[in-house]
Formats: sequence, C-alpha cells, structure tokens
Amino acid sequence: MRVTQSLADACFDKSECTTCPFNSATQRALFETHVDDGHCTNAPCFQLKTEAVERAQAQEKERAAAEAGTTLDDDELDERVDDGAASADADASAGDRPDGSAPPPASRFANLAPGSSPSGAPTRSATRANTSAVTAKSIAGRATELREATWRTALARELADNPGRAQTTILVAGLTGTLSEIKSNTLTSRAGLLIDAAFPVLSFREKIDAIGDLSSAQAATVLCAIGAAYARDVQDFRHVADLAAAFAIDLRQSWRVDQAFLERYTKDELRWLAQECGLVAHMGEKAFGKLLGGKKGDLIAGMLGAVGFEWAGHLPSAMTLDGKYDPPLIAAQPENSPAAVAA
Repeated sequence: MRVTQSLADACFDKSECTTCPFNSATQRALFETHVDDGHCTNAPCFQLKTEAVERAQAQEKERAAAEAGTTLDDDELDERVDDGAASADADASAGDRPDGSAPPPASRFANLAPGSSPSGAPTRSATRANTSAVTAKSIAGRATELREATWRTALARELADNPGRAQTTILVAGLTGTLSEIKSNTLTSRAGLLIDAAFPVLSFREKIDAIGDLSSAQAATVLCAIGAAYARDVQDFRHVADLAAAFAIDLRQSWRVDQAFLERYTKDELRWLAQECGLVAHMGEKAFGKLLGGKKGDLIAGMLGAVGFEWAGHLPSAMTLDGKYDPPLIAAQPENSPAAVAA
C-alpha cells in the first residue's frame, strides 16, 4: 500500500506541487488555487521539503533568540528575571568581599545599568517599557508576509473562477507593462494541462493552430490561468491590492484568525488584537485579564476557544488592505423577523 501525505498539512511552498505527477490533485491544480485538495505519493520528496523548512525555522528562532532581550516572549522573560534574582541572592549569601561578608546593598548595585537585574538580565519593567507601545502599525508589521500571500491567493482564486475579471486583469497588466512579470515557467509548465498533453512539444506554428481551435470555454479557462498567475507573480503588491479592491474581494469569506496567526505576537499584542476584535468586551476585562496572566500558549488557546465567541468573519486590521478592522458581516434578517419588524 502506497503511503500518501496530505498537501493541506504541508509546511513548505507547494507551488511546484501543482504540476507534479505525484500530486493526486494535479488535474485540479491548474491555477495553484486548489493544491491543498491533493495528496503527495512521493514520501521521500515530501520529507526532504518538510525537513528543509523545519531547519530554516529553527535557524530563524536561533537568530531571533540572539537579538536584544526585548525579543524575549513573556514566559521567557519571567524565567530570565527570576534566574537573575536567584543568582544575585546566591552571590550575596556566599559573600563577595575578601572577609566573606556581603557588600552593602548600595555598593552591590551601584554599577548596574538602569533597567538591569543583578545578573545583568533586563528587568520586567524595563522590557515592558520597550514592548508596551503596541500600535496598529506594529501589529501589521508582524504579518506583512502573511497578509500579502493571503491576498494574492484570494485574488488568484477569484480570477481562476471569473473569466471576465481575468480578462480585465490581463488587459491592465499588458497596458501597464507588468504582464511580463509572470514567471516564465508558471504558464508553460501548465500548458499541457490547459491545452493538450502534446502542446509543449508542438512547433510555434502548431501552437498557434491549437490555440485557434480552442472552444470558448477552453479559451476562458486559459484566460483564468493567466490572470491567476499574474496575481501570484506580479512584483508590486499594490497592484494586487488595487485589483482585489476593484473586484470587492472579501477576505473574511476565506480566512480567519488561527493559532499560527496569533503565535507571531507577544502577549501585549495579543491583548491589543483581542480588544480590536471585540473579544475583551465579550469576555469582560476581569476574565480576559486572568487569561492574560497565564502562559502565552494558554492565552492563545483561551482566545481561540472562548465560549460564545466566533472568530469567523473577524478580519484584524493587520490583515486588511486599508489597515482598518473589518467586523463580521451582519446577516440579513427575514422580513417577518422581530428584528426586521422593529427596524
């Protein structure tokens, strides 16, 4: 029995999987929009790609840990401060003067830099001062890569399903000189799926005839593929944002706050997000404050599992195109409902 791996669970870039013969959903992955539907039947390749990503993530964590103390998360900060205090107490008890007695308190700490503990680690108050300035801009800055990738995918899916909008996108791209930014292999690698299996080996003249013989439906599919490719490859994200806004694409229908999103933030920033999305108001300041006092992992679990609060439809300002929070859409009330009658 062949072992398969779900591509939906893969942590690596799956762009190459769309045309891979080992992807069970190759026929449905023409536009790179439904690759998660498939399963990889090449276990060694899947494992190598996964290990490469995990190594890169480990290196990034090591790099971040080597930076200034202000990058420590709240749980690590507690441990550093506690360890520093314990170390200082141990030094005092052992004595650090020639006669074995402990120095007076004033002389013991006279040479310490402001905001430092006896061990040299930053104190909680000093570090809090450096991380307390949480703003919409700082929150958005941590999600730039995710925000842009998510909007590109949303636009690509829209264009893959809408030939009219795909055609508009192609015309604008061609007339602004950005159509050439589509990577050379993005479409050529799919030509056999879009046109015919023999298309890649035909002469240029034969390809002209093959394109001319396409039905209206087939031509529309090709237009959609080109539009989706542009959404993914165009260099300037502002073009993606303008197209998404022009087509009124609503990210609330395809994306929601999850654990991976929340884990990129500190506890102070998580509180800011909870406030923005209405979770603090839903739970109450006291209840949320109790949750905030625990470890970061427990805080995230509590936020996602809050009773009576549904994250679907909440789009934090960090994920919007205009930097403004988008609340859930209000469902239309039936004409004879009490709410509609009252209105």
